[in-house]
Amino acid sequence: MTHLSSSPLVISLLSFSSSLPVVLFSIPAGLWADSGDRRKILLLAQALMLASAFTLGIQAVSGSLSEIAILLLSFSMGVGVALNGPAYQTVLSELVPPEEQQSAILVYYMGLNITRVVGPAIGGFILGFAGASSAFFVNAISFLGLIIYYWRWPMGKKPLKEAEKFNSYYQKINTQDWKILFSIHNLKLWIEILVVSFGASALWALYPVRGRLELHLDSLQYGSLLGCLGFGAFLSAMFSKHMMDFRRSGRSLSFAYLVFASGEAILGFADSYLVICLAMVLGGIGWIILATLMNMSTRQLTADSHLKATMLGVFLSVFYLGMTFGSVVWGTLAKLTTTSRALLVSSCLLFLCSVYKYQQKKTNQEPVL
Repeated sequence: MTHLSSSPLVISLLSFSSSLPVVLFSIPAGLWADSGDRRKILLLAQALMLASAFTLGIQAVSGSLSEIAILLLSFSMGVGVALNGPAYQTVLSELVPPEEQQSAILVYYMGLNITRVVGPAIGGFILGFAGASSAFFVNAISFLGLIIYYWRWPMGKKPLKEAEKFNSYYQKINTQDWKILFSIHNLKLWIEILVVSFGASALWALYPVRGRLELHLDSLQYGSLLGCLGFGAFLSAMFSKHMMDFRRSGRSLSFAYLVFASGEAILGFADSYLVICLAMVLGGIGWIILATLMNMSTRQLTADSHLKATMLGVFLSVFYLGMTFGSVVWGTLAKLTTTSRALLVSSCLLFLCSVYKYQQKKTNQEPVL
């Protein structure tokens, strides 16, 4: 996209187009995962993402790739992410006992961010030496591994017919399951998640502008930026006992917001490759803490509910609503003023969230957000 357009708004719309499907489809995908065959959902999600990546490769080869095509195919890829999220994370909940779920989620995010260290470096190398189309095709092929895995995934029970499955599911649901979703207490949780993800979205939306257009990084350097973010997340996971105490989630989240805000502020004023790498490492440290603790808070709410995947769908929808809306707002502000100013404003918002969380921790010792 940075080769096709130099507009901060257009580039930030890439983050918008990939986040919007998660907002729109995560809750229906969660309901489907709670009532349906999760393996089918996971296979459909991977197939959709494979098709999107392969289509990008075809268009790159033919020279017909445009800003609109990238945005539409990014949206299609986002639909696959939306379908995959609730089903996959619910399976994760069922694989380990409740007392080990925080560790399991941490390992999940740690693995995800290790790929952010290795993947962008490989992608940048392929992009620099073989072109964009080759990078897209390699990406498409990578989804085959997951499709084969999910296809061979052993089922613990004989699958029910669809009609039996839905009838059995809706008979289990009671009024209390829905109250958990819409209680006033949980509304505060959703609002905080929305505000924080809105502020954090500036880094994701604008680091391409800072790195590619304003600092003129080459493909390998630019690809390594996500690797730096992944490295920061890896460091955070390695020292999670000190940084991520769920019994003191308020203090841990206040720290995460502050560190991520620092990363955004440094990114806004970075004048060299090493400084922008530092900003991304700080972003990675803050990101994995806030993502893990918010995810765990959502799982705690559904410990005895039949709507586990649906609740995770609500979490993903609210989280990505902030990311989606924020991408447009920060991209517009960067276009009207400067990228640095937009990142500074977003970092101030997260700093205020950090102060609020720290003050809240003094008066509320409950292990929830």
